[in-house]
Amino acid sequence: MSFTEISRVLGRYFFYLAAILVLPLGVAILYEFFLEKTVYFPLSASLAFLLTIGICLICGVSFRYAGRYSHRALYRKESILLVVIIWFLTAAIGSLPFVMTQTIRNPIDAYFESMSGLTTTGSTILYPKQYAPETGVEIPATVSHPTDPSVIYTFYGTIAPLKNPVTQEVIKTGIEALGKPLLFWRSFMQWLGGMGIVVLFIAVLPALAMGGKFLFENEMSGLSKEGMTPRIKETASLLWKIYLGLTAIQVILLKMTSPSMLFFDAITLSFATISTGGFTVTNDGLLSYPALSTYWVIAFFMIAGGINFTLYFHGLKGKFYRLYEPEVVLYFIILAIGCLLMSLPLVTDNHYSLFDALKRGSFMAISSQTSTGFSISSFDGWPSVCQFLMVILMFIGGMSGSTTGGIKVIRCFIVLRVIKDKIESLFRPELIRSLKVGQREISPKTSTTVVTFCGIVILLFTLGIYLLVLDHQDPFTAFGIIGSMINNSGLGLGGIGVSGSLAFLSPFSKIICILWMLLGRLEYLSILVLLVPAFWRKQ
Repeated sequence: MSFTEISRVLGRYFFYLAAILVLPLGVAILYEFFLEKTVYFPLSASLAFLLTIGICLICGVSFRYAGRYSHRALYRKESILLVVIIWFLTAAIGSLPFVMTQTIRNPIDAYFESMSGLTTTGSTILYPKQYAPETGVEIPATVSHPTDPSVIYTFYGTIAPLKNPVTQEVIKTGIEALGKPLLFWRSFMQWLGGMGIVVLFIAVLPALAMGGKFLFENEMSGLSKEGMTPRIKETASLLWKIYLGLTAIQVILLKMTSPSMLFFDAITLSFATISTGGFTVTNDGLLSYPALSTYWVIAFFMIAGGINFTLYFHGLKGKFYRLYEPEVVLYFIILAIGCLLMSLPLVTDNHYSLFDALKRGSFMAISSQTSTGFSISSFDGWPSVCQFLMVILMFIGGMSGSTTGGIKVIRCFIVLRVIKDKIESLFRPELIRSLKVGQREISPKTSTTVVTFCGIVILLFTLGIYLLVLDHQDPFTAFGIIGSMINNSGLGLGGIGVSGSLAFLSPFSKIICILWMLLGRLEYLSILVLLVPAFWRKQ
């Protein structure tokens, strides 16, 4: 293990991260000094981003100095550790603007919000502070469980109202009280995390020898990690160009379908959609944009985010035969079945008309499977079968190599085939079997890895629920929260409902959620391998 080599690469990473922070700094300057011409916070967002850039540069110089004598290649062990370190440190850097502006005063809350953005989970701890009308003293918020009124949550809000610094008049409350610069940063972090901050790093960093390949493998989600070009750096660059192009197309379509939508909202909403993250910039979420065509644009790009991004490259090259792979077909079949099964109970239980049921049910099925977490309806009162179906779709996820969470369609298919072959072997043990996905044969090593992966998901899901119940959360709430964290979904199952936040969690539960979000985003093995003593041995 070469820590000097890790330090050298981290030094470069922090310089690039400082360059990325120039964009939100520009947005902050634009709003605070040209558009709104008002600084609402004790420390302006512009100065907060400037200080954050300064901290990145100091870290870059320090790590660069620590690794100044390293000149060898970056190998597998260092690459695994480096990916994990980058994610933890980037979330810490991402939380600094919230803490510095005092919009989110608790560092754990700020770190939670930052990690939720970077992992595209979309859960939030933002909740408006409550004040006694007579004295103006802060009082705890009290919210009942949406499905069990006997369970009551009492907690303090996490975000103060946005006030005019001169008149002290309340201008914004809730999520909107973050202000435009921090709302942009919050959504931008999701966009960065969707394709992967490490993949972006590879795209702009000079050749990393074999280290670039290992970094790419540990960052990209799913089973398939095929390159589109012979060089990993070119592959990473092409992926980001496709990602940027899809984002730009969505911004244009959102403005076309909803002309009254602010350009700021169109950009941030596109960031959250193509990354399948799910953050919004208004208190009412997607209900702030009533145009039906806008919902279908969002649904289309949620589906697009769930597709393996290498297929876009093959499509642009005219290799349309690549679109007929089994995972693509299965992905759309599961989506179609999910939309149908989600909509039917809404009609039979007289919740909605047929059209409304299809609209709301299909949207929630797409949002669940792509792990986006968007909602256009309060599903707390929906039939239990619909809510359970959301959990199933959330665990299935999208295609490998996409921005979605979950187990991924191809892994689910392989596990079912392994189970089928194992059952069949009980009465036909002499039969020699080969597991194929389309024309590709899946090796026993790969199938074992996939089954192990699913076993880890079950184990961590169970452990996470136990830890939250141990911390005095009710089992249904713990089930919904851990399911969302481990699949990077952000759906508000349990707790305080679809429109609420996780502000009611204790610091211990928030830390568990932070770890489970990252475990889900890096697909477990990259972090769990660090717990193996042999990993740290020199030989």
